[in-house]
Amino acid sequence: MLSERDVSAQARHSHHEELPGLTGLRFVAAFSVLIAHAAAALLAVHETPLGVVYWLRQASGFGMTLFFVLSGFVIHYNYASLISRDGLRGVAAYLWARFARLYPLFLLTLLVNVLLSSRLFDLWNGHVEPFESTLRALPYFLVSIQSWFYAPIQGGSLITAVGGGSPLTWSISAEWFFYFAYPCMAWFILRRRRPGTAAALLALWCALWIALAAGLYDRSPAIDAWAVDRFGSIAGMQDHQQDSFVRWLLYFSPYLRMGEFVVGALVAQFYVQMRGRMVTELENFIGSCVMLAAALSVFYITYLMYDPDVGVNLFRKMNMNFGLAPPAAVLVFCAARYTGFGGRLLNARSAIALGEASYSIYLVHDVALLIAVRLSGQRPHSLAFDVVKLVGVIAIVLLVSRALYSFCETPSRKWLRQQWGDKRVVVALAAAPAVLALALAGVTYPFRL
Repeated sequence: MLSERDVSAQARHSHHEELPGLTGLRFVAAFSVLIAHAAAALLAVHETPLGVVYWLRQASGFGMTLFFVLSGFVIHYNYASLISRDGLRGVAAYLWARFARLYPLFLLTLLVNVLLSSRLFDLWNGHVEPFESTLRALPYFLVSIQSWFYAPIQGGSLITAVGGGSPLTWSISAEWFFYFAYPCMAWFILRRRRPGTAAALLALWCALWIALAAGLYDRSPAIDAWAVDRFGSIAGMQDHQQDSFVRWLLYFSPYLRMGEFVVGALVAQFYVQMRGRMVTELENFIGSCVMLAAALSVFYITYLMYDPDVGVNLFRKMNMNFGLAPPAAVLVFCAARYTGFGGRLLNARSAIALGEASYSIYLVHDVALLIAVRLSGQRPHSLAFDVVKLVGVIAIVLLVSRALYSFCETPSRKWLRQQWGDKRVVVALAAAPAVLALALAGVTYPFRL
């Protein structure tokens, strides 16, 4: 039987091999989202040669897909044996490890977003209605299910109802859906014990998910009409694209993004089956070339998905979910297995240090951008000034994120994992968000009437 105190540590080292290249790749994912949102917040008013700002704003699509594929790989690689070996006890240890990893910083940044939200300032000025939407949405956020449902709240969607930088946490909510679903799929994936079988299943999954994503895109007008009839005009794409039901279904909901997570888990199974085979110099060279080709294909597919002058194509139909999952999967596999030029960049000390702080970068950056916009005011500035401001904000985000990783994420995760041996403490801590959510739901119930 596993020692209760050491369950998480043993789970992390179930394959007895660290993969630092994946940590560096996490920074690539986080930085893709950061630069996209920074360009949208600070440079959107500027015309630039070749539409540089426009293309920077599209980088978040790759960043989110890479996050989800990496998540599937890491979860399967680290926890598959624990879950398959220890059954329900292993599942409980796995979920507690994820709670310790995600929830402390999530709760801290959620509090900061509520305090900095313009809705709170409206409340102080006597306008109660905007803050009512925050109170109504908070129960969903506290238990991280805000992306699981489509629910309009006072002229907006549930995901945006809290305000501040909290809409970004839709992906954390989607992750929790994946975490709960994963034990049900782990046994099936683990049965693919040959590399060829794992690779064939991976290809089949990609084909099926491409068909599903493209098929739903083709039916989006009918889905949009149904949503408007069911939820009202707020759910329609014509007037409220970001808050629409179709946008939620194809981009924010975990049900379509599940495809990327499963791809990552299947890549991890393929990697584990290949791990026993020594990497020759020839394979390492070929793998490095494939990694470069996958990286270049990201730019080409992004062009096909977002260029206004390119007509509707298969990749454009998947520009809200699965379009970049195949090259992301190749990048993850190559970063884990090969040590070429790309692998050396991802294994650099700075890349690993920033990759460790990628979760903080993701949760902190939107708040930093909101503060930067408010402090600089609405008066237009020169492109040079705004570029300097962008570089400065990015530097501050990276420094603050690294500090949060060292002084908040790591200590809180370590303390929570140490509580695993005390079942009463674990149950109380795990249940606390749900209890608080129920209490808030009871308080805000009159607002729904």
